[in-house]
Amino acid sequence: MKEIDAALNDNSAVRKATRQAEKAEERFTKARLAMRKEEQEVQAQQQKIAKNQEALYGGSVRNPKELEDLQMESEALKRYLSTLEDRQLDAMILYDDAKSAKELADIDLANVKKEVAAQFGDLSAEQTSLTADVQRLETERSATAAEVEPDLLATYDKIRKNRFGQAVAAVKDGSCAACGAVLSAALAQSARLPSKITHCDTCGRILIG
Repeated sequence: MKEIDAALNDNSAVRKATRQAEKAEERFTKARLAMRKEEQEVQAQQQKIAKNQEALYGGSVRNPKELEDLQMESEALKRYLSTLEDRQLDAMILYDDAKSAKELADIDLANVKKEVAAQFGDLSAEQTSLTADVQRLETERSATAAEVEPDLLATYDKIRKNRFGQAVAAVKDGSCAACGAVLSAALAQSARLPSKITHCDTCGRILIG
């Protein structure tokens, strides 16, 4: 039941998947903003080129020197537009990668939550069953303890407390099954007598043959 309690209180898998999903979400948001920024810069550059082309071919400028300057500006604007479009393409690729990673992280988080919920359901059912077993055994123990002599019951409870919950040990192949100590023939024989309480000389547990 302690192991079940620890498992039910352990949300490490969900926390880990949640952190991965949050990181993926953060990366996706940055990639989306970066892509939009590149798109805006491309659009702004295209608008500059449109104004340049209007001035160059609209007929409002007739001075050869000014026309030559506009032509040089047009070429420079178009070269920079090509650079911006390359950067936009890179940003789009990063955005697509971040979007895919985010979708996978979200799917993984949903699956982990589903698995944990199923596991918790099984553990909760087992916990309920064990709790019922404990209650039944405690009831049986109380009924049995009422038939035991108070002094003997006190001795049993004391040994049980000092020996990690096990007050009784069987005699197995001439040894104490709890601590492994080799018993004398007389002690092993005494453990088989139902009318006598025999203790292991090493661990002090009550021996039964």
